[in-house]
Parts: sequence; structure tokens; C-alpha cells
Amino acid sequence: MHESVKQAPKQTNQVSSHDADVALWLPDFFTMAGRKAENQDSLLITTCLPYGFPSLSSSAFHGAHPSFTAPLLVLMADGVSACQFPKQASQSVINTVAHHITSQLAEMVQTDRVQANEISSESQEQSPNPLHRFDDDQVAIVIKEAVHQANDALYFPQAYERLPALLSTLSGLLCIGDRIHLFHTGDSRIYRIGIDSMVLLTKDHHIHHGRDKGALSAAIGADTRVELQQSVFTLHQNECLALMTDGVYESITPAELQFELCAAVQAMHQSVACPNQIIDHLQMSQRLCEQAFSESSHDNLSVIMLGMNDEIIKSKTHRETDNGIALDQGVDSDRSHAQDINHYRLPTGLAVGAQIDNFVVKKIIARTARSEVYLVEDNDQHAFVLKSPSLNVIADGHYLREFLKERKIGLSLSKHKRIGEPAYNQVNPNSVSSHDPLLTSDVSKKLNATFNASNASGLLRYYPVPASSTYLYHLTEYIEGESLRVFMDRQAPYDIWQTYDLLTKIGMAVRVMHRNYLLHQDIKPENILLTQSGAVKLIDFGSASSSILKDSTRPPNGDLHYAAPEYYTDAPKGVHSDLFSIAVIGYELLTGELPFSSQELMNPSVSLVVPAERLRQNRVPATSQQALMRALHSSTQARYQAIGEFLQDFNPDNSNNTRDPEPLIIRHPLLVWHSICFIQFVIIISLLIYFS
Repeated sequence: MHESVKQAPKQTNQVSSHDADVALWLPDFFTMAGRKAENQDSLLITTCLPYGFPSLSSSAFHGAHPSFTAPLLVLMADGVSACQFPKQASQSVINTVAHHITSQLAEMVQTDRVQANEISSESQEQSPNPLHRFDDDQVAIVIKEAVHQANDALYFPQAYERLPALLSTLSGLLCIGDRIHLFHTGDSRIYRIGIDSMVLLTKDHHIHHGRDKGALSAAIGADTRVELQQSVFTLHQNECLALMTDGVYESITPAELQFELCAAVQAMHQSVACPNQIIDHLQMSQRLCEQAFSESSHDNLSVIMLGMNDEIIKSKTHRETDNGIALDQGVDSDRSHAQDINHYRLPTGLAVGAQIDNFVVKKIIARTARSEVYLVEDNDQHAFVLKSPSLNVIADGHYLREFLKERKIGLSLSKHKRIGEPAYNQVNPNSVSSHDPLLTSDVSKKLNATFNASNASGLLRYYPVPASSTYLYHLTEYIEGESLRVFMDRQAPYDIWQTYDLLTKIGMAVRVMHRNYLLHQDIKPENILLTQSGAVKLIDFGSASSSILKDSTRPPNGDLHYAAPEYYTDAPKGVHSDLFSIAVIGYELLTGELPFSSQELMNPSVSLVVPAERLRQNRVPATSQQALMRALHSSTQARYQAIGEFLQDFNPDNSNNTRDPEPLIIRHPLLVWHSICFIQFVIIISLLIYFS
């Protein structure tokens, strides 16, 4: 399936395509050794059709999605000359990354196919095999895992088996429709080219020394962790992408490079009517490599140009209507092409006893300006919560898209097989004590092992809606309990041990999302439910975003007292941002007050100062105070970077070993007063004897 591009002394620009009918990409590439004895660059351009994926022309997929194209994978690796076998390094990286991405895409497609068949069998409806709509966050995770596998393949053999070091740069693109996933480490470059513009999308991983080029600061195989740049964007009309090694862009001046690339883009789109002749006619990449060679470049020379056929862009014009309620039917991969449905209906204004999709409304839980929440039961008397947007947001396309995104994230974190069947996160360790005398150590270990394997306890479980449904709503588990806000309003402030217990449960739930490369971004008491057994359930994934695609983070909606200050600046967002929100909740639990006003958090010039006096008044141990202050620090670099590290420092048990204990008069007041009285008695007796 993979068609790698071998190093060649002359022009090498055969296009790799799985199916000419669906090859809507216009690639052009060229690579040469230049003045070096060996070409250390490795290139790969392949349509990356997942293993076992049926032919697009098969009857099972006929008419399912006329604009579907196989994902296109473009990889460029440059072996580092300082290592002994640079050619072997670059080829190993290309092969490992391509294999992992392809196999994972195949698994995602197969999983969706199985789930769709199960849902259709339950609803007793015929459902053809769906074509997968790859989610940006899921694809970003797959890419990151692939690069880490390639890094492990190069680093660990040389570290543990004392083999020669293998180092390579990597720049790649995974194109799915008009969505481009960029990933990069090293000093090759990726440009976004328009008819009159050139934008550098990657950063050079260099340590500069004066005016010299400097040394490579990041590469595959250089360390246990790889510094990887990732982003996702949409390619527009009259735009192309250009990948090139340092031997090319360092030998051609920026002005000349922009002129050549922009002219190539214009020529490509003028000739788009004859796509099969574009590459041989224009020879864009070859011309750039030869120009760099003529400018006395002493390095290998490789260029890949990638344009898009306008048919892909035209296929996207039906995505939304002006009123914002018509959503792309492809958003939900469970939809059958036999259903001619272009609009979702909102199940609003339901009364007790009303029926919707074989569910009966048992109770109206809440009706707000943005959503309506109902308690419903299915035919087997299983209780669920049904949440739907209200009519007030019918024209808010952004909110509706976020509503669909929340369902997708919730389902990915729940991983059910079907409605009514327990999810894999049912075992909840924060409701099971490892010190319970009724549980043997073996049972406790098994329960903990089950939790560690599921990595999803403490999160609200989502269930897929029936495949035949035409309504827009979420279906989640029903939890008997109350929100942390209600609990705090009734009993706050709390002692240090109660607070530590709650923060541990909240932290473990949030850490599940972080392990799935997600930031919750809206952690507040209203979004934390306490069950009757004392367990914690984290809800509302509407503001969740990928921790890999950093450009997708944004200020949360609603209460801003719990939002980290970096959401209003260009500072990086990450685990420390969710941890800030957890620390705010911890301070509020201990004192009954918020540490900062929303104005302080939104003002980047204000240095946050935690009011520690209230903590001392409530006799919070010094070590726990210091942990809170560090978690609430203005600087993201000064904060904890892991939830477990914060909880370890916040643990009140640490106060027993601290070098700054509480005053003796607080710990043993009776002993202090007895000692004072004794000293006074001795002084009085001594004075009487002296003056007698």
C-alpha cells in the first residue's frame, strides 16, 4: 500500500495514488543527493488507505459520501549527518510513522463500522457500512503516538544496546478532506503558499550561536521525549503547501523563494483543468532543487509541493445554512445515506409522559436559556438524562456545533457497546476504600487494576442515541446526588482532610481526561456532581479541547472565577490550567471565599497574590498552604505540571514532617501554661529567699 519515494540522482516525481477517481490531491516532489555522496533524505507520499478498507467503488459504499477521499500522508525525514547511519535513521522514521498512522486509521474505521452495525441491529433497521468522519483530536493523538513510536525505535536501542546513535528530523502532513494535520520536529520547513503570500508554518528547532546556523535542538531519537509541533488547519482555494529540507531554503534568498513558490502556485491552479499533466509540465520541485544546487548548496536537496483540486473545496459548501441549525450530516457517522435528513429537530417543551425515540419523560430536571434537561426511561426501565439545546440558541451555530462536539467527546471517554450495557468506567475507586476490612487485599488490587485499565472513572457516562433519531440531544447516565456547589453552600468551609479527599477525587477524574489528551477547561463546583455514596462525577465537556492542538483552546463560558489567567493571554495552556481551577475550588472549600476576582484573572498585568490569611485562620497546614499558592501562581511555569504532584504536596500528612510546625501553644496549650506557671513560681520563691 505504501509507496515510498526513494532517493534519486535525477528527477523523481511519480505520484502515489490508490484510486485515480478519488485522487483529488496534486503532489509534486523531487529529491537529489546534491554535492553529498549519499542522499540522506527519505520521502513518502501515499494515499494512506487503511488496511482492509473496502474498495470505494464497491456497492456497499455507493452513494454514501460522494466527496470522500482517502487520507493523504506526506512525510519528509532528513537523517542527521552527525550520526553514523543517517540514511537508515530517516527511513526507519518514515516506515514507523506511516505504519502506525495507517493501522490506527484502519482500527478507527473498523470500530465505527462495528458500533454502527450493533446500533442498527438494536433498532431493527438496515444500516449500510458508514464512512468514517475522522475527528481532529483523535487524529492528532494518533500522529503523536506514531512519532513517539518512531522516537522509541531510534532512541532505546542506542541507549540500552550501545548501538550507534540514529537521529532524524521529521516533517509531515496528514490530509483528510480539506483538513490538514501538520506535525514537525527538526529543521526542515513547511510553507503555506498563496498566489501572493508565503507563510512559514513550522519553527526551526535550533540552538543559535551568534550569526551561525547553530545546532539542532530537537530530532527523532535524540531523547526519551520528542519536541513535536502539531497544528490543524483548512487549506483554501488557490493555496498550496511546500515541504523542503534546510539544503534548499538556506541556499535561496527568502524573496526569491517566495517569488518562485507563488509563481508555481499560480501556474498550478491555472492548469487545474489537466491535473494528470500538471506535475510533468511544471516541475516545480525540481526547479527549486536545481536552483539551490546552483547557489552552491552542499546539502541534500528535497522539495514536496502539495496542491488541492477545487472539487474538495466545492464539496464543503453545503456544510451550514444561514440560520445555523442545519448541520453537516457527516458529523454523525452513524447516519445512513438512505435518510434524507438535513436538519436536526430540537426536542424542546417536553412534558412528563411524552415519548421521544422510545424514551418516556419521567421528570423535568431543568430548563434554562441554553438547554433543557429531562429524566427519561427506556423500554427496560433504565434511567437516563436527556439534554437538548433550547429554542433560544436555534440561530447560534457555534453553540450547536459545540453541543455536538460535547457528545462526541463524552462517547469517546465512555466507550459503551450499547444502551443499557455498563460502560467500562463503572468501577469507581473513590467509592471503594482500599482500607475497607470487608475487602481482601486481592480484591482491592483487582478493583484498582480495573480502574487503571479503564482510565475513565469519575467522568459522566454518555450513551449513543438511536441510529434512526432525527433529534439533537445528549443521552447520559442518571446520577442521584447533588452538585458540589449545593454541597459547599450548605456546609462550607471544610477542614483540611475533607478538602483533600474531595480534591483527590476531582483530580483523579480530571487526570483521566488529560491521559486522553483533553483539557476540561470549565472545572467549577457546578460541573462536579457528588453521588449519594460520596463519589465524584465530572460533567459538561462542552468546553473541552485537545491538549495537543494548543491553538484550539479558548476562554471558557460562564463563571470566570475558576478560569486560569493564561486563557486571556498568549501563555501556553495545559494541565496546569485545569489544575488552577482545582486549586481555586480547594481554596473555596477551605475558606468559603474565592481567592481572586474575575477582573484580576482577566488582567494580564496583575500579579496574583493568594490571600493566605484566611488559610492561616482556618489552621491549614503550612505545606498545604504552599501547595495551593504554587498551584494558583500567575506564571504557568511556576505552577505544578502534574495533578499527582500537587495532591502529594497538599496531603495534610506532610505537616507531620515539616520543618515549620505549628506553634507549641497551639499544639499543646495546657503544657505551655503549666510551664509558664512553674517558671513564675520558681522566680517568686527565688525572690522571697533573696530578700528574706
